[in-house]
Amino acid sequence: MQDDDHHWLKRGSTASDEVRAVYDEWADTYDETLASWNYRAPAEAAGMLRAELAADAAILDAGCGTGLTGAALRAAGFTGPIDGIDLSPVSLKEAQAHGVYRDLSVVDLQTLPLPIEDDAYDGVLCIGVMTYVPDGEGILREFARVVRPGGRVLITQRDDLFRERGYAEMFDKAADVVGDVRLSEPQPYLPGNPDFGENIKVIFAMMTVR
Repeated sequence: MQDDDHHWLKRGSTASDEVRAVYDEWADTYDETLASWNYRAPAEAAGMLRAELAADAAILDAGCGTGLTGAALRAAGFTGPIDGIDLSPVSLKEAQAHGVYRDLSVVDLQTLPLPIEDDAYDGVLCIGVMTYVPDGEGILREFARVVRPGGRVLITQRDDLFRERGYAEMFDKAADVVGDVRLSEPQPYLPGNPDFGENIKVIFAMMTVR
């Protein structure tokens, strides 16, 4: 992806092969591009999760990409194991360079169930990824399955897609596995990206696993 090609991101494809190809191509310049767009979500999410979990919590970074969220988790004070899964193998090679992950695996969040044991983690983050996952309820139930009761699931979704995909109703349907759903106000997402700017923001959803 060229740095000035923003339109694919706004469209938000849910075709796994297309998403993988774009992020494989983009991986070597992704961190620089996102920094130029003032991408804040990883740091904000890491701080939110640190307020909820102990420093030694075991965390799954779902859709970890090049590792920005993993690095933010360490910067927020997490000292326990962090595992990352992502669709893009080239991005995972970049993530490895951060030196924060215990394990990195190629996993498609649209292929369920996830290849992870029940109750394996204290928390799951999925930051900047749900745009590409049409079955929000399905993956949310999987996140709840792999997190121990009382743990946390933290996801983000664009505010426009939050409405279009009925996330409020989705949380109600998943109330048997997650509760205490806390939603942020819409926050700046990619303020330096001309297609997003102030027009498309992001909502953080923090949930407690039952």
